[in-house]
Amino acid sequence: MDEILEILKYTLPSVITGGVAAYFLKQFVFMESNKRKFEMLNDKKKQSLPIRLQAYERMTLFLERINITNLAYRVEPETFNKIEYAKLLISQINAEYEHNLVQQIYISPDCWTLITNTKTTILNNITACSMHDNLTSGKDLQQELIKIGKEGPSPTQIAQQYIQKEVQTIL
Repeated sequence: MDEILEILKYTLPSVITGGVAAYFLKQFVFMESNKRKFEMLNDKKKQSLPIRLQAYERMTLFLERINITNLAYRVEPETFNKIEYAKLLISQINAEYEHNLVQQIYISPDCWTLITNTKTTILNNITACSMHDNLTSGKDLQQELIKIGKEGPSPTQIAQQYIQKEVQTIL
């Protein structure tokens, strides 16, 4: 019995010391792993930030290009009638949209939805204006769209403000 107590005197402190060492080693490895993950995530964010900002810039440019007033000034009606001119404007907007479709990967879903809704609103406004009986030529439609574009805040301005707020949260 004395031999067992003598063995316990030496082995029990060794077992406790070994357990404490194993616990701290496990904690150290866990902390290092988390530190490495954090650094990798931080590096990934640093690399993706310029791409995300570029996506927001491109979508701001898209909104600026589809703004009814800017679009009407940029795309001349020439000798088109109002329906042909409306189709030309709609095709311009759709081409711009298709060119920027990939940007949805880099921006938030809420922002992308707002941009898509803005595009749809502008298309609907152009279509509705082209149906007015008092407009006969593409030039008349152009003047009407410019007039509408100058009334109150446009859908593109609202979307651009949303983009600005979202970019501020990123930065």
